[in-house]
Amino acid sequence: MSKENRHNPTYHRIINASLQLFNEQGERNISTNHIAGHLGISPGNLYYHFANKDEIIIQLFKRYSLSLLEYLQQTPLPVNISETATYMAGIYDIMWQYRFLFSDVNTLLTRSAALLGEHNAFTQERFAPLAVKLLTRLQENGIIRIDETGIHDLSLNMWILTKYWFDFDSSIRNGERLDEQSKKRGICRTLSLLRPYLQPEHLPEFDAQTAILLSNAE
Repeated sequence: MSKENRHNPTYHRIINASLQLFNEQGERNISTNHIAGHLGISPGNLYYHFANKDEIIIQLFKRYSLSLLEYLQQTPLPVNISETATYMAGIYDIMWQYRFLFSDVNTLLTRSAALLGEHNAFTQERFAPLAVKLLTRLQENGIIRIDETGIHDLSLNMWILTKYWFDFDSSIRNGERLDEQSKKRGICRTLSLLRPYLQPEHLPEFDAQTAILLSNAE
């Protein structure tokens, strides 16, 4: 894709419309013809900018990863339980904006080698170090007690749960359409991984925070 196309308004209209349609109707149910029809442009006009649907998805993944990376780099690390819950909610808010990427993760990654490469690079080179930094800060502030090996293991487990949460939550609800309550359930599940490592004095506040989230998620 030429840099010239990237500055073309139609290029960005295609990406924005694709995101809306993929989120609302499911990526599997949307073709390039659907996207072109939604925008009122010809399929040929769409193909001028993107050779196929997977190219659009890759650009959407790049947008998502940039948004999440900016959030993780710019948001102050939490220093207490309440801030940790808010911090995690911010991550889920960004994932919700691109939720189609996480509704059938493995299918998308298997289908596109380019997307798999983007995903692995983002996870290993960018997200993982920032997750370790978060857990290290919680350790330094006396919120959790965990050794270095535990930090690396926990950061990976939190990412696995978060990445597959929307897919899992939809499957146990018989494929019901995702709603924003799924975010709150996901935040609680991800935070639950921290509980075994919490210092005892922080358990009451932690349990109160997650109880509030769960009461608003059903």
